[in-house]
Amino acid sequence: METKETLNKTREEIMKGAPALDKVVRGTFIEVYLECTRKKCKCHKAKKYRHGPYYRISYGQGNKVHHVYVPLEWKEKAKEWTDNYIKIWEIIEQLSQLNIKEMKLKNGRKK
Repeated sequence: METKETLNKTREEIMKGAPALDKVVRGTFIEVYLECTRKKCKCHKAKKYRHGPYYRISYGQGNKVHHVYVPLEWKEKAKEWTDNYIKIWEIIEQLSQLNIKEMKLKNGRKK
């Protein structure tokens, strides 16, 4: 049976794995290959000849989707930051479930 102490220990373990909030970007890290503007370039003939990869972060704001170009030297950092956003939401879900369990304990319920 779970007790308040075990819930607190679990909460502490979850929080240890939380990324720093200043290392987060809400969006999706994407890799794109593009056609150029030169009409005679072979990139217009087949997808395998497209230029790239180029990196972007795609995010929604309001009813619009925006893309931010990611310079090559920022690739790893940008990927890490978008991954951190996903981790934070997973941690929020886990903490929410723990808090619900704690409320049920205080109400005298066993489950």
